[in-house]
Amino acid sequence: MMWVIPALVVTGIAAGPMFAEVRTVWIRRLVGWLLLAVLMIGADQVLIGEAPLMRMIGICCVLLAAMKGLVYAEWAGPQKLPMSHYAVFAFLWFGMDPGSFQTRRRGLEWKGDVALGLLLMMLGTLGAGIVWAMGWRQILIMFVPMSLGFHFGALRVLKGALRAAGFPVRTLFPNVLEARGIGDFWSKRWNVGYSQMMQRLVGRPVQKRWGETAGVMAVFVGSGLLHELAIALPVRPGLGLPTAYFTLHGLLTLLERKLGRPIGKIPALLAVMVPMGILFPPAFQHEVIARCLGVFDLLRSWIS
Repeated sequence: MMWVIPALVVTGIAAGPMFAEVRTVWIRRLVGWLLLAVLMIGADQVLIGEAPLMRMIGICCVLLAAMKGLVYAEWAGPQKLPMSHYAVFAFLWFGMDPGSFQTRRRGLEWKGDVALGLLLMMLGTLGAGIVWAMGWRQILIMFVPMSLGFHFGALRVLKGALRAAGFPVRTLFPNVLEARGIGDFWSKRWNVGYSQMMQRLVGRPVQKRWGETAGVMAVFVGSGLLHELAIALPVRPGLGLPTAYFTLHGLLTLLERKLGRPIGKIPALLAVMVPMGILFPPAFQHEVIARCLGVFDLLRSWIS
């Protein structure tokens, strides 16, 4: 039954160009979100009985594919992507800006991204290996080197590869240490593609109807719900915690706006890191994140 997961992925991606042809906005959005729900239910049912790590990978692949379709349908108007470019956007990039794939350009800078990305991948792998060897299993200690290797390393290499191919994609994870506050962290420093997606699909539609405050909270609560699917659903225990985490950050963002200034770099980073155990429930920490470190057990067995 595992073949169903790739089928669900293709369905979510293929739906994008079809939904883009639906000109009635509310019908397009309603059908799109309903399809997302159906695909997630299907993925969850197919993966029943699988290890939590495999469930997380399968569910996240289907979720990402469905969101790609929704974003494309929302973005596409008179402009459309060539199908080959849409396939690159949908299957080979973690960002959510279809506009970067409209036309290919010559002479884009890319070597620096590849070099920096490879360096960060090596540093992240080394750090994760140290965490594994020392037996450290605290969430922040595990997450930082893994994030350094993947979010800031591998995705930077991927950016460089796509720019070498002529697609002007942007860095998804700019320097988080330059964050000036909570709002700045989530909108410009951490997973810029995800932020673009949530603004396009949730923030702007809600703001247009109910105002700016509602739009901000909708983005954060919506982010919590999507992280429920990616984090809590694969392991079951901990449902509700990711939503609580993002709701807290939504309220802090509104507080910043009320104060008229960001809360500062250190308070923002502490607000992100200290409650990380809420975002990643204990079951997810043990059954998914810690299990990822098991790759070093495999390497040791192969070497020996």
